[in-house]
Amino acid sequence: MPHTPTRETRQRVLVLGYSGLLAGIAGFINSVALLVLTFPVGNLTALSTKLGMDSANPLLYESCMIALIVGGFLAGAAGAGAVLAPVQTHTSARHAAVLLAEAALLVAAVGIEIPGFKALLAAAACGLQNAMTSNSPGMAIRTTHFTGTITDLGLILGRSRRHGMDKWKAAVLTTTVVLFVGGGATGALIGGRFGHNALLLPAAACLAVAVASLLYSRRRSTHLARAISAPEPAHRSLADRAPAG
Repeated sequence: MPHTPTRETRQRVLVLGYSGLLAGIAGFINSVALLVLTFPVGNLTALSTKLGMDSANPLLYESCMIALIVGGFLAGAAGAGAVLAPVQTHTSARHAAVLLAEAALLVAAVGIEIPGFKALLAAAACGLQNAMTSNSPGMAIRTTHFTGTITDLGLILGRSRRHGMDKWKAAVLTTTVVLFVGGGATGALIGGRFGHNALLLPAAACLAVAVASLLYSRRRSTHLARAISAPEPAHRSLADRAPAG
């Protein structure tokens, strides 16, 4: 099939840009959360360790905040899993719905004044996003935390001499890490000036990505429907080609 490589390349560019942009959004959210709440909302490894430490030396406020963040992230991931269970694509109307929900949660986090609920909503937004990209067909992509990502990169490098370099996977993993760091730097600059109101920026970005995802999905569905309904070229039968008489 002559156009398969082109379609595959286009799909890879879409995945690379999509995952990289969402990683940048997650880095921004996490950075603002650290500035405003002094807690990350997208990385649960350190928070889980801290929760264990607090169980030995109880700190009620800190423990409650961590529990709300973990619970919010879990709820967001579960919600994304429920919405995306029927689909096996990178973009669809369901993906757009998840991104719209993420944007709504971030706007709600800006509007609420109680720190615990603010952390809960921001963590739920990150859980939605990370579950959505982790559900990507062919490759689970993390956009809110990178212990697994760095591990995968290390494995790719370590195996490259014997098995060759998986350049595509390495490119995706590297892009998400770099753009997450870039998003964190941007969040520190803007969050330092505007506080929690800075979360409106990633909310707007999620809205834009949701609209783009929906338009792309509809265009793809339209092309597929046309391809299915297109009549096959007519071929004359042997009887038609036979001379009369």
